[in-house]
Amino acid sequence: MSEVSSREEFLDKVEKSASKCEREVHGCGRCALSALMEHFDLGDQAGKELALMGILPMSGGIAQTRNTCGALLGGLMGIGMVSFPAGLDQSNMDEIRRSMQIGARYYRKFEEEIGHSRCFDIRAVGLGRCYDTGDPDEYRKFVEAGAYDFCSGICGKAARLAAEFMLDIQEEQKKATASS
Repeated sequence: MSEVSSREEFLDKVEKSASKCEREVHGCGRCALSALMEHFDLGDQAGKELALMGILPMSGGIAQTRNTCGALLGGLMGIGMVSFPAGLDQSNMDEIRRSMQIGARYYRKFEEEIGHSRCFDIRAVGLGRCYDTGDPDEYRKFVEAGAYDFCSGICGKAARLAAEFMLDIQEEQKKATASS
């Protein structure tokens, strides 16, 4: 099996995992991050659970405000987990800058592929309008409009795209380690 097909198979698994989670469990931010943490083996069980609890309010465009897409934020967290090698008290500005630059490239790529970074705009295009999911009647209409099928696709794409960046980061780290 070639390295390219192996990479594609891995990315397919990440995408399917995030998409399935969003369809079945909901919470786009935690579903994207969960898939990334699972497939990249990030953190111990307690750390994973804490991160997934912490990101839950980022779903629905940051606490259902329809601002920045929660799946995008979950991807950014995954990228941060592999791109930033030092702990809080051990970091330096070069590492911080590098992690931020990678995050910015992911953000721009997400916008390029999805069309928008705001949940409101993504939903308006994909569902014909944006729903206020904090309102029970609007939430019902949101579900009836096929939102979880639509949002699961966005969540899967966000996780896959983040996984591409994360694989590239890991490859760079391996090369740096081998050359030192």
